[in-house]
Amino acid sequence: MSAKKPKVLFAVFEAVPFVKTGGLGDVGGSLPPALCRAGAEVRVILPKFASIPQEYRDAMTHVTDFYLYLGWRRQYCGIEMLERDGVVWYFVDNEYYFGREAPYGYYDDGERVAYFAKAVCECIQYLDFLPDVLHCNDWHTALSPVFLREMYREVPGYDRVRTVF
Repeated sequence: MSAKKPKVLFAVFEAVPFVKTGGLGDVGGSLPPALCRAGAEVRVILPKFASIPQEYRDAMTHVTDFYLYLGWRRQYCGIEMLERDGVVWYFVDNEYYFGREAPYGYYDDGERVAYFAKAVCECIQYLDFLPDVLHCNDWHTALSPVFLREMYREVPGYDRVRTVF
């Protein structure tokens, strides 16, 4: 009898070759394929930054879109997808937050990161992938486990999602 492959949704703000400003980009690009080789079913979610090279942007396909609330704002959230290195990569599309020249250095970085952390949780119900583990990385995804517990515990299936930070 074979063991069930763990399903991991890896949430990260940077991942090589899409976007990198430092070590997080290296981890985001290398750890998910390594987890796949170790036997997990891994999908990654990150922002669709304007700085992502055009060759990758052109290869993305639209998965879904919806609106989510963050404080007083009702924001569009699109999910794009790309398969690479045995991993499915999801990109959170929102021009207001991510259509900028660089990933960081803006007056509203805290709000942008909070939007991403909430979008990670919100999009799970729209995907054909219910993870066993939501793998959060660095401060950019620190709110995802909180949102998951406080705002999504009543969503069917979410009660079985565990988190790693």
